[in-house]
Amino acid sequence: MTTAASNPEGATAAGSTGRCLCGAVTFRGVGSPKGVHCCHCRDCARWNGGPLMAVEFTGVLEIAGPVRWYESSDWAERGSCDRCGSAMFWRMRDGSTSSAAVGAFDDQTQFAGIESHIFVDSKPAYYEFADGAPRLTAAEVMALFASGDADPSKVTPPA
Repeated sequence: MTTAASNPEGATAAGSTGRCLCGAVTFRGVGSPKGVHCCHCRDCARWNGGPLMAVEFTGVLEIAGPVRWYESSDWAERGSCDRCGSAMFWRMRDGSTSSAAVGAFDDQTQFAGIESHIFVDSKPAYYEFADGAPRLTAAEVMALFASGDADPSKVTPPA
């Protein structure tokens, strides 16, 4: 996929832009962002050094530059800059869902807060988030994927 170079201001009329640490990989999210989702699984922690906070868009995620994709499971793969190693993208192998790491966006002020936490049963005890977003276990996340509706923000937060 290709896109124009990232806009230093971040948001454009057609979407939101971002880049890796060295600038070799750029991206543009087309459509509305679905919100920030925070994954606490062990694979994200090993890949990212902690929880992965990522954003999915209602449209597509256009990517340009040297991305190295790694098939991390039977259903998903992760994309990193082939030059600087920035952990940037997560996508379903069937192409149904693509997300970009929130820290890679040029304008992070467009995101109001975390909409969900997933794989919370894998979260280590040394950190905690104080928001009231829904928290789903691995079993709950897998049930959402099996139902065909993998949007964890539709789950009602605990009272």
